[in-house]
Amino acid sequence: MNQFQKVYQSVKYFIWAYLPLLALLIGIKLTHSREDIYFFINSLHTGFGDWFFPKVTHLGSTGAAVTLVVVLFFINKRESFVLATAYCFTSLVGFFLKFMVAFPRPHRYFEQLIHKANADPRIPHIYYVPGVDVLDNFRSFPSGHTICAFTAATVLAHFTKNKVWSLVFLLLAILVGYSRMYMSQHFFEDVTAGSAVGVFLTMAWLAYVDGKGFAAGMKP
Repeated sequence: MNQFQKVYQSVKYFIWAYLPLLALLIGIKLTHSREDIYFFINSLHTGFGDWFFPKVTHLGSTGAAVTLVVVLFFINKRESFVLATAYCFTSLVGFFLKFMVAFPRPHRYFEQLIHKANADPRIPHIYYVPGVDVLDNFRSFPSGHTICAFTAATVLAHFTKNKVWSLVFLLLAILVGYSRMYMSQHFFEDVTAGSAVGVFLTMAWLAYVDGKGFAAGMKP
């Protein structure tokens, strides 16, 4: 059994829960426009959501990544090293894609549409979560928070002995991804791509680094 097969065996419950979700997301994207998906999600705001999602989104932040790596360091140094390097790898890919694609975030995107003759009449009714600083730049694709969340979820699913926890990690990552759309920080395709980068590149990284070289020689 090669290293990638070993990684697959360790995350198979996670990946088989994720793959139908990914297929559904791709299906939605192929059959609905960017604007229709955005405004549908934008219509789903609630008082609880406005309180909950700005908090859960931090699970995909750099601060949460550093905290998790440090905490894991005191539990298992090898696993902490693998997680830290996986974060670095997927984040670098994410940053590269952001600058290569340079797609505007929702706030900038709809601001540009306002100046066009075919501006969507729904634009003036966009809801922004109170207290949330909406980002306004050309680094929307893919979602960095989503990449970080799915990277962590994949690594933790790989290392956890009780594989039921894999589904918990997946759920938390999904909540982070949804929070980015809920708060108008990203589009649907940004989050979908971010999840795929986080899962598949992390699996490739795990196959490469875990069980060999420096990581293999580290003590728990």
